[in-house]
Amino acid sequence: MAFFSSSGRRGQKKGSKPVSRPPAKPGGKPLDEDRVRLEREMADLTRQAEEAERMAAEKMRDLEELPKKIAERQRKQQEMIHMRAVLTATDDVFGRPRDKRHAPLRSSGPKRMTRPEQRAARMQFLMLCVVLGVILILLWKSIR
Repeated sequence: MAFFSSSGRRGQKKGSKPVSRPPAKPGGKPLDEDRVRLEREMADLTRQAEEAERMAAEKMRDLEELPKKIAERQRKQQEMIHMRAVLTATDDVFGRPRDKRHAPLRSSGPKRMTRPEQRAARMQFLMLCVVLGVILILLWKSIR
């Protein structure tokens, strides 16, 4: 059984020579392998750097477009709020006045007429008055 040295080196038996690597040749393979590995790592790092720059540029474009997107979103929300307010309009004093062209009249009965309906009813009444007047004139002339 072989005893190991107490020097703390592994793999060396007592009395044996230390193991050394063979001397590197002038165009040796370990240097070429290291250079190829380093070149590969450099190419990978440059690719990652280009990707990071591309992502940074994309984020900068998004950041520049962000105020426009926020303004558009707020405009759409204001439109929706306005539409909801118009559809559920009440007679509150603090709100904007309602569009009175299609608003029902307050003094009307339980079935409220809008202004266009009121205008149509007025025209119909005038036409009936004209027809009644023509009929009365014809009857008056026929009596003599």
